Amino acid sequence: MLLSLLAAICFGMAAVLQFQASTASASELNLRFSLLWKLLANPRFGLGAIFDVVGGVAQFFALKYGSVPQVLPILASGFVLAILLEHFLARRPVGVGDVIALLVSCGALITFLVLSPQASGETIYVGASIVIGGIGVVIGVMTVTLLRPLLAGHGRIQAMIGAALLGVVSIFEREVGILWTQEGALRTVEHWELWVLVVVGGLALLVVQSAFQRQSLARVLPLVTVGEPIAAIAISALALQTPLFRAGASTFASLGALVVEILALIYLARSEVRVDAELHHDGN
Repeated sequence: MLLSLLAAICFGMAAVLQFQASTASASELNLRFSLLWKLLANPRFGLGAIFDVVGGVAQFFALKYGSVPQVLPILASGFVLAILLEHFLARRPVGVGDVIALLVSCGALITFLVLSPQASGETIYVGASIVIGGIGVVIGVMTVTLLRPLLAGHGRIQAMIGAALLGVVSIFEREVGILWTQEGALRTVEHWELWVLVVVGGLALLVVQSAFQRQSLARVLPLVTVGEPIAAIAISALALQTPLFRAGASTFASLGALVVEILALIYLARSEVRVDAELHHDGN
């Protein structure tokens, strides 16, 4: 539980620091690799990266020593902590409705994750992985090249694409972990799965940071946090032959959690739009 709490706090701090660094970058860098170069020179982004690494290590050992139902509820609270912290640092009050929506969203995410079937075994389905990796690379490259003019002003769409790319990343993290265990670190470098992980991970980082430039943290982070595991589970059903839902009543509970999650995210998005409009009106 302590490791899970440490991971959640670290991930929340990382999100806030990276959001602050991205919003301070020039908007014309949106969806351009030069954005990452600028962010790497930003101390806040670097500190956020350190928090990400510490959080990742804490998450690894939390899942090693604890069960998924014990760890996930605490980990999922990280995005709620991040949004509340960002509001506190910006000295913007959080409405009661927003707090309730954040807690409901967190609870629905926990329910969905706990009830989702877990991939088992150490089988790598090479054919499916090639297709999924190829699709991930193509989507990421097109987002930052051909589709850039269309997507540059749409932070929420960027966040959803980033979540999908992170879902691909999670699949290849599993496969690289299997290869590492079976063949060792040096032999893992020879496998294409590692390099797909690096490429798609870099594209996902760029797209998510670009989304931070265009939208408030309360609009982007829930989409990324919720979208990543949903995308990973859907992709896992194709690549790892894992069922989307458990049998019986768990299926209805999972579907209900998804519906509640979507409604909570819609409420949060509309609330942020309303707040932005009020601030714009007061500024005028």
